Amino acid sequence: MAPLRIDTHHHVFPPLVKKAIENAPNLAQGLPPAAWSPEIALNFMSRNGIEASILSCPMPLSVVTQSASETASLAREVNEYLASIRDKYPKQFGLFAALPSIEDTELCIEEIRYALDVLKADGVGLFTSYNEKYLGHPDFEPIWRELNARKAVVFTHPTMEDIKNSIDEPFTIPRPLVDWTHETTRAAVHLILTNTLRRCAADCRIILSHGGGTLPFVAERVADLDMATHASGKSPQEILNEARSFYFDLALVRGAAPLHLAFEFAADGHVLFGTDYPCLREDTVAKQCGALKDETFLDSTRKAAETLFPRLAE
Repeated sequence: MAPLRIDTHHHVFPPLVKKAIENAPNLAQGLPPAAWSPEIALNFMSRNGIEASILSCPMPLSVVTQSASETASLAREVNEYLASIRDKYPKQFGLFAALPSIEDTELCIEEIRYALDVLKADGVGLFTSYNEKYLGHPDFEPIWRELNARKAVVFTHPTMEDIKNSIDEPFTIPRPLVDWTHETTRAAVHLILTNTLRRCAADCRIILSHGGGTLPFVAERVADLDMATHASGKSPQEILNEARSFYFDLALVRGAAPLHLAFEFAADGHVLFGTDYPCLREDTVAKQCGALKDETFLDSTRKAAETLFPRLAE
């Protein structure tokens, strides 16, 4: 029997967030909330051989609020809502805490401490950019130092809420189709070349969504170009080592070639199973699960998840 799966990429639109999107559908960037409840999720998990899921909110909370204090209040409400689900089903669910904008340093650190110390969240969720600043921006160093001191698991998800289209064209490709994969890649490379990973996040366990975007494909190109070594002061091999040190979830990664690339590129034990449910339809998730039928792959993703989330291994 194939090992059961631990899904590290399972989304929830909490009630206030869902209501805001219903009032302004454009906030969802083409991915409106699907029907979700703990019971719906548990049935989905049972049908697809998923033993446990780590819940996260898939959009920055600042887009549905008017001020930093409102965003902080909403983050607290979201986290308590997710924690209540985890508390009711502790073996089936975990949570990545939602945070205020990491530009609001004090509010963000306060919520990190509450989420990890009081709610006992399994990690925190960050987005690839905030107000056109990628995750390696110096303004975010206090956040990384707080997370690094806790050796936190950090789940990153792409977004382009504050980024303008560079080309005005009559047909605009929905951003989740292509752009989000590149945003994940840009955020990861930004963390490497700014030396943020080495300087203040070396002990964090950072998960890149969707197989790391295009990072496994372009990492050697980045490392081989002199401009990267000049910018970072690192050798090509050091750049590659840092790129491989991320964790890579397999949400929306399907097909033999991309699956093998993810496992071949990542450091040993750094590939995680993920579904992107319910943003991804169940029939598509089922195809993805079918593609990941190699028991060696399944066993590897399970062990990786149990290393990051030891309480789920008990």
